[in-house]
Amino acid sequence: MSFSEETRNELARVIPTARCCRLAELSALYELDGFLLGKNNQYLDFNNSSPLVARKILLLVQGLYPQLPTQVLFIRSRTRRAQRYTVRVLGSSAAEQVYGDFKKQKMDQERPILRKKCCRRAFLRGAFLSRGSVTNPEKTYHLEISTEQSSLAYKILETMDSLTIRAGLIQRKGSFLAYLKDGQQIVNFLNLVGADTALLKFENVRVLKEMRNQINRLVNCETANVDKTITAALTQLEDIRLIENRIGLEQLPPKLRMVAELRVQNPYASLQELANLMAPKMSKSGVNYRLRQIRAKAEQLKNLNPKF
Repeated sequence: MSFSEETRNELARVIPTARCCRLAELSALYELDGFLLGKNNQYLDFNNSSPLVARKILLLVQGLYPQLPTQVLFIRSRTRRAQRYTVRVLGSSAAEQVYGDFKKQKMDQERPILRKKCCRRAFLRGAFLSRGSVTNPEKTYHLEISTEQSSLAYKILETMDSLTIRAGLIQRKGSFLAYLKDGQQIVNFLNLVGADTALLKFENVRVLKEMRNQINRLVNCETANVDKTITAALTQLEDIRLIENRIGLEQLPPKLRMVAELRVQNPYASLQELANLMAPKMSKSGVNYRLRQIRAKAEQLKNLNPKF
């Protein structure tokens, strides 16, 4: 079972306690995958490919409208994605009652979103149950909710934004996708819709990935520092050998000769290690300054006799 399906199954078991939240979640399921059918709108259908989600839709409908007649239909298919469960409200008056309640929900005065925060969370849960998916965090961070309606995509995006979830919106193959690619934003979304188990699994994977990435960065940084130290040491050894072959190290001032001899004796030591070996001990910058003087002396000798 995919991580996306596990998350959907978990959310299918979350039943809101407040009537307004049940209606908000049911309205999202209808807006994304529902229809009014028949000559006189005699059917109101909720469609979904998941039996658990279909069961939840039926529980929500029966909980809100225990007196209304309902029916569950199933269209079998060779592939699970193509199979469809339909929860149907029967009769024109019943269908119009449910549809009318969706339209009577209290909306924000400035944006096309539900007024109450709890209802917005329920709306997003319903939207995810209908058209949402989330990628296994082991692979990448990606959560999306798709719809063919631009106005509905904007409503989902605005609802997320009102709950401090910063989503993007793109159009792909005739569908509009509200998507999240930031790990923390996906964690926030899962928390808001009530997917606690999926959230913990996502967080565990995210923490491990970040630890691995941090370790890799430290290793790469350390490797780069070692490479830099070795390259610098080899250059310094070449300078010292050139001075020794041309004039001899004994011609150097005592302070420079001491550093040169320590470098020859310790070809892979860092500047700090060389500083600790000096008698008396020197600072790292002091050793580096003397090595630069040796470098300048080697360049001077090269210019005096460029054939060597």
